[in-house]
Amino acid sequence: MARPKASALTERESEIMAVLWELQSGTAEEVRALLSGDPHDSTVRTLLRVLVSKGHVVADKDSRPAIYRPAVKKRAMQKQVARDLLLRFFSGSAEDLVLQLLDDQRLSPQQLKKIEAAYRRKSKGETET
Repeated sequence: MARPKASALTERESEIMAVLWELQSGTAEEVRALLSGDPHDSTVRTLLRVLVSKGHVVADKDSRPAIYRPAVKKRAMQKQVARDLLLRFFSGSAEDLVLQLLDDQRLSPQQLKKIEAAYRRKSKGETET
């Protein structure tokens, strides 16, 4: 039985998505120009095809060269990745994730205050700005 295609993003795919979110749309060459490490043109084109097959990118192949644009919003992808991270590595516990970030000293006191304020707004039913 063939292995199913992973919907998760590799590091380079994530970088390509970040470029596309910034540009909103672009050719493979425009994307390649903004990537780190000077990847080969064929590598970028292959990764764009992979992202299209995963449903994360849409390609307008009628234009020459093809124009690529994100099929998913950045915020939606962040939510999906955060949920996957929680489920895969923290048994669904956001508390464990935050505690890990605290242990690693990834959160400053200012960031903790911001998180607390967001939590208080959310618990009162207010929306994020």
